[in-house]
Amino acid sequence: MNWLLLAAETTEHVEEPSFTDLDPATAVWVWVAFIATFLILRKVAWPALMNTMEARELRIAEGLKKAEEAEARARELAEKQEQLLEEARQEAQKFLAEARAAAENVKNEMLGATQAEIEAQRERAKREISLEVARAIDELKQATVELTLEASARLLKRELRDEDHRRLAREVVEEVASGRWVVEEATSN
Repeated sequence: MNWLLLAAETTEHVEEPSFTDLDPATAVWVWVAFIATFLILRKVAWPALMNTMEARELRIAEGLKKAEEAEARARELAEKQEQLLEEARQEAQKFLAEARAAAENVKNEMLGATQAEIEAQRERAKREISLEVARAIDELKQATVELTLEASARLLKRELRDEDHRRLAREVVEEVASGRWVVEEATSN
């Protein structure tokens, strides 16, 4: 307590203290307070503060480790995703190529079927035309025979109904149609 009184007396005699004035008693009390605070903090606060700092350091280290693991997993997932994307691209290209080939096959089959159908229709038309030509020739022969008989009957003033005369007229018409009559006519002249 004497120290306090002594410190109080010394401050009474000083008129105006300046900032740069150094009072030894105040310096001692500042040192005593500093050392006491230091010892109390060292015993009470620093161990808890150090534990908190170490725990924080461990949490940060764990966080960094987890971040690195997450980054490695993200990289791995990105690589897998890129690989899957590339496989999907290749599969899509394969499907497109198969679809194009199938479309080409269908086109060729349809073209072949169409050409076969056209050819069948052409053959059918040829057969029909040849049948119609044969029918027309037969009708023409028949008409020629009839006209020949009609002309002969008018020339002879009688009607030929005998089957032999008809047969004879048909033979003449067939010779004319086949071109033999013209050749025989030319050779006889």
